[in-house]
Amino acid sequence: MSGLFIGWGEIYPGCEERALRLFSEVVAYYGKLIEEGRISGFEPFLLAAHGGGLRGFMSVRGTPEQLTTVSHEDEFRSQTIRAEMLMKDFGVTELFFGEDLAHNLELYEHQIGAAA
Repeated sequence: MSGLFIGWGEIYPGCEERALRLFSEVVAYYGKLIEEGRISGFEPFLLAAHGGGLRGFMSVRGTPEQLTTVSHEDEFRSQTIRAEMLMKDFGVTELFFGEDLAHNLELYEHQIGAAA
């Protein structure tokens, strides 16, 4: 199992309604992808005020192949472009958990040993 981390910061002033509409569209989109068996799950999160720039994020789960396919489709890319236009610090990156997390920690440990 693999994942994507989709994070965002503050909404640009005056873009609140469009950002909320995009959020609803994205939630519906990922729900559709689950129904079609194209991803295994997703979960959105909003953060309370904490002094940092991150305001919320979403985790999307699936096989590496599923996530690669989805992230290269026009609908995903169009949503990403719209989000970049509406929110500061928007980004998408790999998310490591479960076996992927354990494997990455092993690689890190190996590099620590190699650098010593």
